[in-house]
Order: sequence, then C-alpha cells, then structure tokens
Amino acid sequence: MAQTIGIATLYWRGKKYDVQKGVKWRLPGYQNNDQNATDRTLRSAAWQQGMCQATVMITSDADESAFDPSLGEGELQIQTDLGTTYVFPDAYVRSFPDVQDNGQAPVTWSLSTYQKISA
Repeated sequence: MAQTIGIATLYWRGKKYDVQKGVKWRLPGYQNNDQNATDRTLRSAAWQQGMCQATVMITSDADESAFDPSLGEGELQIQTDLGTTYVFPDAYVRSFPDVQDNGQAPVTWSLSTYQKISA
C-alpha cells in the first residue's frame, strides 16, 4: 500500500520549530501563462517563486523575532516522514507573523532555489 506524507518537520536557520499539521509548500520553477490570440490560446513561460506556509508554535524556546523579515535570507528545511528533505538555502520570511494567544504564529516564506534529498 502506498504511503502519503503525514508529518513535515521544519527547520529555520538550523533550528527545529514545532509546527501544526498542514504545512504546505510549492517548489520554485517555471509556470505557464495563457496568452490569448485571435482564435486560440498560446502559452508563455514565467518564473514563479516557491513558497512555504506553516503555523509555528511559539513556545518558551521559540521567539517570534526569529521570523523578522529584516534578517534577510536563511536556510529553510522541510523533512517529511517519507524520507525526503527539501533544502531552500535562500528562503526569506515575507512579513512578521501575527502571533495569537494560543501560541500559533502563521509564517510565510518565499523560496528561489532548492535541493531535494531522498533517503
């Protein structure tokens, strides 16, 4: 029986963070754009940056200041329970997360390049 991803572990700048289930990401790469012509649709390619969205849990050892966008680029890793690791060496946080009183802080990263490592 085939197995699907069930657990994603997230590391930002070398530190592991607790995240809620539901981490989602899109790899960077080319996308197709529709170009409407007289009586048909053509396509053109354009670069689409990758993204990762995760709800980080703010705990006594996790501070929201680690997600300050002014810190610039850093390494983001996503490890799945299927044995695949995605490494994004030039990821950056788009904006400060809105921290909630239940410890949740949704964070969004933009991604430009990646390496996929399979176990």
